[in-house]
Amino acid sequence: MSGARGGAGRGGTVSVVLVRPLVHALLALPDAPAALAELYATSDLTPEILADTDARVSPAQMCVAWSAAVRLTGAPDLALRIADQIPAGAFGIVEYACRSEPTVRAALVQWCRYLRILDDAVRVALVDVGGNVALRVVTESEAPAPASHELCFALLLRQSRSLVESPLRVLGVAFTHDAPKTTKDRHRVYFDAPVRFGAEHTEIVFEPSEVDKPLLTADPNLLAILRPNAEEALAREAVSLPLTDQVRRALRSALRSDDAQLEAVAKRLGMTGRSLQRRLKDEGTVFQTLRDELRKDLADRYLGQGMSFAEISFLLGFSEPSAFFRAFKRWTGLTPFERRLELGGV
Repeated sequence: MSGARGGAGRGGTVSVVLVRPLVHALLALPDAPAALAELYATSDLTPEILADTDARVSPAQMCVAWSAAVRLTGAPDLALRIADQIPAGAFGIVEYACRSEPTVRAALVQWCRYLRILDDAVRVALVDVGGNVALRVVTESEAPAPASHELCFALLLRQSRSLVESPLRVLGVAFTHDAPKTTKDRHRVYFDAPVRFGAEHTEIVFEPSEVDKPLLTADPNLLAILRPNAEEALAREAVSLPLTDQVRRALRSALRSDDAQLEAVAKRLGMTGRSLQRRLKDEGTVFQTLRDELRKDLADRYLGQGMSFAEISFLLGFSEPSAFFRAFKRWTGLTPFERRLELGGV
């Protein structure tokens, strides 16, 4: 797998919404449980993370998940197969906002704007290419998942069949990654256009008249409702601390397996412990603080639910209840007994 030749992005996260199609593809395999177990093991994902609509994963996890899915399915053209199976609306408010725009061009402009809600590690834009219009990847992820771009372009073409009166005609498609060994002709047939691999840019090119076609799904009243919500989601993404949130999510899972150490969590996020500490410092925190805060919050919840001290100690990843008692006293100035009384427990 080759990286993009353009500038590489730094950091960023990817919504689990973009990972779920890979899970659905593996569920169709004869030995789906084993395939899913391997996907989770290689990518450090969990069913709990994928079930959380607000969860985000690292670009490295996305890259590894795609590679694993292609290997496990034995389908180099997996992106094209998935494109034919994904139902309308799978990408939530971003997709519905685009569908409600008046023309294909307007929809693509909004896709470029709102993509950050789903994936803020990549930037795409509409650019002029010799008088034609290209949807181009202008900033690539630091851990590219090439097949994800194949999926994006394939979905655009596939879903245009229900969005415009006649399917969009493509002038050409280009990818910076190397051609799959057995499916190059498959891509050419799918897009009904020349497809280049190892190109300078990842892009799909149209004549202007194609992107100026009106959308059958245009709905100005719905768009007036969706745009403010999409803008709010975009603003939240812009001001959030995605790595901090990501570490908290990884810690929730790691605590259950007694693996909530710096290096183990960093590996889940596709980086080294030193890199994780440095990036957390940039966000004004440190790993130990995040772990203590999470343990304290969970301890309060478990105490209020009436769990035994032994159960709480185990769930929080302590070796024994006495270690949990000492830590809780340090965090709150109270013993777990005293805190449970405050919470109205017995």
